Amino acid sequence: MKIGAISGKKLWVYQLGQILYISDLKLYPMVLNIFVILIIATILAAGLLGGIANYYMEQANGAGFKKSVLLGLTASATVPLLLNTMSSSLTEKCLNGEPSAYFIFFGFCTVAAIFSSKFLQTLGDKLLQDLKEVKQKQEELAETTDVLVAQNSDPAEMPPVSPPGASDGKEFESFKIGDATKSPNVVAPNDEQKVLAAFQSSKFPFRTVEGIAKDAGMDISTAQSKLLEMEIQGKVKKTKRIRDGIQVWSLR
Repeated sequence: MKIGAISGKKLWVYQLGQILYISDLKLYPMVLNIFVILIIATILAAGLLGGIANYYMEQANGAGFKKSVLLGLTASATVPLLLNTMSSSLTEKCLNGEPSAYFIFFGFCTVAAIFSSKFLQTLGDKLLQDLKEVKQKQEELAETTDVLVAQNSDPAEMPPVSPPGASDGKEFESFKIGDATKSPNVVAPNDEQKVLAAFQSSKFPFRTVEGIAKDAGMDISTAQSKLLEMEIQGKVKKTKRIRDGIQVWSLR
């Protein structure tokens, strides 16, 4: 095997009492598999040892040998999960091939196997409690976000309804066209510019479709279509207010 440093990385493999220095990084997957095998072997050995110890400790209480060994192996196998919940780097150190880490890991697994019943019950309670806390934090975050959105969005507006017999302004359409032809240098804003102007002119960062349509002088269906198009382009985003289920829009 060629000996030499590559990119300053050194990988040590502790196997059968020998230290093999590997300089070829192509062998890293094989080395990593060896470390994984060593961890699994440590878990099995500690689980077996702790299960036997548990059997003799609980023999007076009528504990069976198979049951003690099975619980010991199960408890030992859950030690990496416990270390992960504790944000411990012990498992990572084992994967890096540190010899002292294996002795500490073996001790953890053995103790867990000896007190397997209590260990598994405690670990299960801890995981359930962590899940409840995470769910509670998510609910609190969602509630806080909804309050902020509600406070910073315009209220839901119903589309304006013209009373019977009211003029819709179409009789003045010819005059509007005539005015536009008289000023050829004036370029009318397109729908996207109208929507952006509705956002920028409002004190609310979150807008309803009705509010945008009203400020932009557009009908609701046109405003909705333009907002969906701008959402695909990554210019706006929509959020659903939990309290009333209304979708509000904001600029990205």
